[in-house]
Amino acid sequence: MMKTRYKILIGVGATAAIGATTAFVGSKALFEKIERYRKRLAVKSFVKEKLHGNQKALALVDQLSDTDVNNLLNAADKLNDLKDKLGEQTDNIPEMVNDLRQTLTAYATKVKEHL
Repeated sequence: MMKTRYKILIGVGATAAIGATTAFVGSKALFEKIERYRKRLAVKSFVKEKLHGNQKALALVDQLSDTDVNNLLNAADKLNDLKDKLGEQTDNIPEMVNDLRQTLTAYATKVKEHL
């Protein structure tokens, strides 16, 4: 009798472990599928915003592989980073132009005095 209970407990435990593993693997696959879908929607949103919803471009997005979608998103992130860095530099342009003007004026004055 003890052996039968022990076997039942082992069977229930194994079934629970297999079920939990299956649920974990299934949820991971579902998460990855949702993530791929989200990225594709991000590219479509970009096309709608920047290309005014060009239907050919939207159809092209549907034909892209997941790798192509990832590459496009990575390129867009790098461009945004570059834009942000350039934006920081453009804030200093008036000050840089003023410094350059003062330097050139001082140089022109020195050259004029020597002539």
